[in-house]
Amino acid sequence: MLQPDPGVWDLNLSALCADDAPRTVRFLTGAVLACGGNVLSRRFDPGDTAAIEFEFLRATCVEMYSLLIAAGLELTAQSHWSMATLCQCTRETLESTASDPVRVELTIQKLNASQARKETPVPPRAA
Repeated sequence: MLQPDPGVWDLNLSALCADDAPRTVRFLTGAVLACGGNVLSRRFDPGDTAAIEFEFLRATCVEMYSLLIAAGLELTAQSHWSMATLCQCTRETLESTASDPVRVELTIQKLNASQARKETPVPPRAA
């Protein structure tokens, strides 16, 4: 969810992952740091849930969005909307907002077997 504090974007994102959620958070830690961001906290909850809080400069928002997708996360529709809005607004105002901070709290849950079966596309059969 977007918070209306001007100059600072606070995003609460949610995602599912096919991999182990704590393992994904450990991967994201390195990826965020490699893209110039800062990891503020990590949380590993019982029940295949984990969270990471990180921040970065708006100038790198497209890279950060890309690394979330590259990590294999299935972001919720609201999370995609939030990141897409951030990227679009940043593109339109880059000269004046490039150094503004973005703070993200991302909660990740492991995709369970029944969700994976429902979500997996079935390839068409050959005739």
